[in-house]
Amino acid sequence: MNYTKKEMGATFVISAMMLSGFMNAQSIQEGIKYLGSDQFNKAKNTFESLVAQSPSADNYYYLGSYYLSISKPNIELASKNFNKGFALDSKSNLNSIGLATIKLYQGNKAEANTEFENIAKGSKYKNAEILFQIAKAYQLFNNKPESSDYDKSIEYLQRLLDLVKSKDKAEYYILLGNAYLEKKDPGKALSNYNKALEISEDKSLPYSLIGNIWGRTNGQVKLATENFDKALAANPNNPLTYKYLSEFNFRTGNYNDASNNLQKYISLTENNDSYTQFELAKISYYVKDYSKSLSILNANWNDISDPLKYKLKALVLIENSEFSEAYNNMNQYLKSTPQSKREGSDYGILGKIQSSLLSSATGQEKEKLEKEAVFNLTKALEGGDRTYDYQAILLTLRPGASTQTAITNSKIEALKKLVAANANDTTSWYNLALEQYEAKDYLGSIESWDKLISLIPSWEVAYAGKGMALYAYDSDDKSGLAAQSFQKYIDMVEPKKEYSDNEKAYLTIAYTFFSYKEYQAGNKEKAENYLNKTLSIDPQNKDALNLQKLLQ
Repeated sequence: MNYTKKEMGATFVISAMMLSGFMNAQSIQEGIKYLGSDQFNKAKNTFESLVAQSPSADNYYYLGSYYLSISKPNIELASKNFNKGFALDSKSNLNSIGLATIKLYQGNKAEANTEFENIAKGSKYKNAEILFQIAKAYQLFNNKPESSDYDKSIEYLQRLLDLVKSKDKAEYYILLGNAYLEKKDPGKALSNYNKALEISEDKSLPYSLIGNIWGRTNGQVKLATENFDKALAANPNNPLTYKYLSEFNFRTGNYNDASNNLQKYISLTENNDSYTQFELAKISYYVKDYSKSLSILNANWNDISDPLKYKLKALVLIENSEFSEAYNNMNQYLKSTPQSKREGSDYGILGKIQSSLLSSATGQEKEKLEKEAVFNLTKALEGGDRTYDYQAILLTLRPGASTQTAITNSKIEALKKLVAANANDTTSWYNLALEQYEAKDYLGSIESWDKLISLIPSWEVAYAGKGMALYAYDSDDKSGLAAQSFQKYIDMVEPKKEYSDNEKAYLTIAYTFFSYKEYQAGNKEKAENYLNKTLSIDPQNKDALNLQKLLQ
């Protein structure tokens, strides 16, 4: 077919326009991808470049969306870009969504709801992008409960999935899974992440999100680790994998790994916002890099809105023995935290600081500090906190203070009278330790077992009993004392080869304790070794059989 020059010119112009539109769409998707993986600088550069090359209503919307997506939203610049989009297209639904999202951020939820609904209704609920952007808006400010609505997000996503015949966009299911996770429904979240996994080209994000769920579930370290490994294999450069992996490391007490993975996230995203830096300050405290933690806090102090910064700074200052400043920060934290939301550690940290200030206090000030310290340390113990050894601190303040609020009953009181009358009455100490354990006075039980051990260091049962009380008191065994006691029992009894029924019972408890401990640490081979020892003594042990299923 022959074309005239005019026809050829027209064809070229049309092809160029189509190519331009295709390139613009590609760039938008690239910018959205950056935005979704916390690579905010790259997203900003992409959207700014699009606006410079083609100042369209849609391009202004996505640039405005960037300003709402960053950790500290810039409402002024977001609004400016949405309004520029309107100036080019007064019927732009996307920019209408943008302005309604600003109202949502400002707490005008009822007004935003109406505007979102009118926009969706105006499109007869037939525009997938409109429904998706509205659903996303309801999840955008998840740190502001008054500006979030996960039920509304789910409602629009369900309409979207009903509308789209070919449900081939993984981000629909990821957003739906995120909404269910925020609603504390991990089952439905997991189901949607698995759907996203089936159709996603880059499977790293779904695997990371699945790993995140298992990482938040007690006893599922293995499943969490497996999914994070798959995420890294699918794409070792997805920043969100390192973000979720760092959070998982932190929850499981692997603070060095948490630090390394957060640093990798920061490197990939170039994201040094105050929220990320605050997370790094927390981890730095736990890896005992106190100077780094304090330096980060000071550099970002005014930009960190979370009142937890005062508590973290108090903890760091305690390690630096700067107790007066720590006291001021802890009091500031408590002022900003409602009574109903305070934890045992809040009282314990305050009590620790107050006890440390006693050496420089005098007169009534010293008396007041001591009284308040005992109260706060006791309250921390009652709350089950393990931040510091409050029992030891109490004993230095007032002999007997640690038992003032101990759980008691008539049997315990009678046994206490017997050991008070005869401190070498090992039978009464033994019975007291058992009664305290049954009454859930685990600290009292530990003290009684310690007394027995001092009286009869060669009596194996005391080590097993102490191990059980320590484990009951702190199921995470952060101190490692339960493991130490159980290991001592094993070392004393295991060489006998033939065991009494009592020894068998305690050995199965000790072996099962170590099986679970190694399993939770991800050491499958060691866990199986202890498990086999348990089952060789007690083939029907329920705890061991349950763990065996998890290890398969």
